[in-house]
Amino acid sequence: MKSRTLHDAARRGSPTALLLAFCACAAAGAERVPLPGASGPPQVEIGKVNVFGIDELPPAMQEEARKAMRLDAQHARDGFDFDDVAEDDWQWPEPAAALYPNFASMNQGRVLIHPRNLAGTALSAFRFLGLRDNTARPGEPVLTIGRDFVRPDGVVIELGENELDGQGAAVMVRELIHHWVGPWPAVFSVQRAPSGRVRSVIDWADNGTDFTLMVLDDVRRPSGSSAYDKDWMFELARQIEAAPRAGPGEERH
Repeated sequence: MKSRTLHDAARRGSPTALLLAFCACAAAGAERVPLPGASGPPQVEIGKVNVFGIDELPPAMQEEARKAMRLDAQHARDGFDFDDVAEDDWQWPEPAAALYPNFASMNQGRVLIHPRNLAGTALSAFRFLGLRDNTARPGEPVLTIGRDFVRPDGVVIELGENELDGQGAAVMVRELIHHWVGPWPAVFSVQRAPSGRVRSVIDWADNGTDFTLMVLDDVRRPSGSSAYDKDWMFELARQIEAAPRAGPGEERH
């Protein structure tokens, strides 16, 4: 599972508001835990989206959040267009040859995640490329799923889901929230690698699942049809958020 911190975001120059703290070390049955690296308040509710103001955070996190706010303001002044990411950053979708048609074909351990059934979303009209390898060993719990699709114009879309129920929490900094997916705070960014390739990313979480929706294009200035713009991407995210949980065998749809 992925774990992002404000420190990592600030180091990359990304004004992200999202911190995913997967509390594997929490006591069994614990409903609330301190933030990583802290021992006191605020207490984070496991499996939920937690929103805190900067002044509520532990001192080290306050400084990281303020750095992110300064970067946000500087980027706005300078007309900064992209967040820089490494060429080999793990989030770049793998080639289709490395994908799997279904869970049964993977070394997937025990699949515990209940992903969204995408039949009622715009993704159902696109060609399904496959599931990303979750690298689990036999018997290990699987709490993540990544599905790749390709639009008629050839642009790849990836949806990643991470189970939060009983496993972790999403923490947002109130002053850094600029976007929403339905009632849930979200982070939108357009990222560029040294080679020049770009991707648009929406991160959000509800009380149960953390989502990453990625489009390998700059949706602010679509390379193909103007219909595939930022509004289209957020509407797709809202459809995914509203979709029901998938039943057995429905994970690929």
